[in-house]
Amino acid sequence: MGPCRSWGAMALLCLLVPGGHPVPCRVSISPEEPTVEFGTSLLLNCTSSCRNYSRLSWEVSVAKTGPWGPGWVSLSIPNVTDWSLKLQCFGVFGEQRRIATTTLRAYRFSPPQIYLEGDAVAGKETRVTCNASAQVSPTDPPNLRLTLRGGGLPPSTHRGPSVELDFTAQPEQHGREVTCEAALRLGHRTVNASATVTLWVWAAPHDVRLWAPRTVFTAGDNLTVTCRAEGNPPPQLRWELPTNASLELWDGGTTVIVPAAQRAHGGTYRCLAENRYGAGAASVDILFQGSSRSPLIPVAVTVAVATVLVVLAVSWWLYHTQGWKPMPD
Repeated sequence: MGPCRSWGAMALLCLLVPGGHPVPCRVSISPEEPTVEFGTSLLLNCTSSCRNYSRLSWEVSVAKTGPWGPGWVSLSIPNVTDWSLKLQCFGVFGEQRRIATTTLRAYRFSPPQIYLEGDAVAGKETRVTCNASAQVSPTDPPNLRLTLRGGGLPPSTHRGPSVELDFTAQPEQHGREVTCEAALRLGHRTVNASATVTLWVWAAPHDVRLWAPRTVFTAGDNLTVTCRAEGNPPPQLRWELPTNASLELWDGGTTVIVPAAQRAHGGTYRCLAENRYGAGAASVDILFQGSSRSPLIPVAVTVAVATVLVVLAVSWWLYHTQGWKPMPD
């Protein structure tokens, strides 16, 4: 009948694998490396690779309850209050006893928390910190690793309950997310947790720009100058205009409109952008044709002077080379 004979006559029950070699019956525990949060419940199973056992049971130091069935028996621990607990399951096969052992590990793990130290202001150094706490067996320090990543920042990893990352804040980082990943290693198993925070980067006014359809006007034209500025919080705009220039403000003060502008409206238009983190400014010169600042006047003068010089040069050449003399009156 082969090396295993009949099940009833065997002293050591076994299975046959292809090729006829006997495999001894064994018991196993699932999960193999149980971990559970301190104070919570746990359910484990002990299984036998053979059905013809005389006994299959748990041997532990805690009260056990749980269902059982053909080839398996469960262990239910409603309240785990031991940081480390050795568990043993055994099966009796004839005169042989097979044992499986494992160690239950309990832990406490607080999710990570992220902090920004003070205001993150564009162009200035700031720090983001992540803290997490874990507790395992009092005789073993927790194997805890923290990683900060995201927000356009280089990842930073540290073993222990805290990790820090120093960086120079940039306006484009505003609204990006930074994540802290915490990994608690328990034997061959890892328990993970994470937290996320949104970067809020404050910024002084920058990229202040002035725009006008043109910079040279004629009296009676409609004059428009628009100012735009970036910053966080959004900058307040203030105008410095030529003396005695009447105007209208539109779009919340971002645009100056002068209907039927006159020469008195010519001059420097300056926009000042301010918030609590700083200020910026930009300006543009508005000119009117015929005004003292018109670029047409120096051009006309230059043309007239050049014409006179040409006439004088031609007259001199004719006088000296051709003997030409002006006609008498």
